[in-house]
Amino acid sequence: MAPGPKTASNPPWTPFCKPVTRLSTVLAVLILALTLTACGKTGSMGSYFGRLFGIQSGSDRDLGSDEAQVLAREAQELMATDNYQDAAVLWQQLKDQYPYSQYAVLAELRLGDAHFLQEKYIEALGAYEDFERLHPDNEAVPYAVYQQGMCFYSRMQGIDRDQTPTIQTIQTMARLVELYPSSRYAAMAQARIAEAQNNLAGHEFYVGEFYFRRKDYQAAMNRYLGLIQYYPDSGYHQRAMNRIAEYRQLVADGVVEEDVNLRDTIYDSPFLSAPLGSQGNF
Repeated sequence: MAPGPKTASNPPWTPFCKPVTRLSTVLAVLILALTLTACGKTGSMGSYFGRLFGIQSGSDRDLGSDEAQVLAREAQELMATDNYQDAAVLWQQLKDQYPYSQYAVLAELRLGDAHFLQEKYIEALGAYEDFERLHPDNEAVPYAVYQQGMCFYSRMQGIDRDQTPTIQTIQTMARLVELYPSSRYAAMAQARIAEAQNNLAGHEFYVGEFYFRRKDYQAAMNRYLGLIQYYPDSGYHQRAMNRIAEYRQLVADGVVEEDVNLRDTIYDSPFLSAPLGSQGNF
């Protein structure tokens, strides 16, 4: 399956929301102010936040002597022009040189975005994990966790390949839903989980087909039954049902000798119902 678009999700940094910690509020306002100044907006909102946090539109000289502010604004401008490689350098520089600046928290998260948008998913994952670990109470943590999941999701492969990133996608997105069920990212995570589960179902069907073609019917039926049990809403559900019905028809026609253990497994399964499909019935 083809991964989603290579774009970072819209960050949750909106200043007028439910009360949050001071650190979260600072992060929210910093990103908004930097975005407004980087886009050259000089309206009342941009001017207000610029004055409040010392971020003014204009030359670097207007920003005063705070080099952290300069780096943050320059990095944000590079992000706005899709120059993620150079932006990552500046975000890292800001983190290293000014770790106690209010902009360092912003840099930690945006460094992950800069890596992600370059498709450097290992580096991005590390940055998002560091942000969650260092700032567990920050309002942007649900976004950081979602992006961790997207790092795995973006590495998902076809149904005939290793499914480790698919499983990691499900695990990470499920953790987000469990920890932050009211977050705007919970619904997005649920959608990614459904996609990943469909990928796993496809993998199970693919392996089942391999065994079926080799006439290893017990191994094939076990795969099909597992698919039906664990992924009932996948696009492969009916195809697996039809394969089981086809096997039963082969047994009924005397083409294949029925395996007693497999017969018990099929008849005892609570996940099957008749009729299974056009190729045969229980």
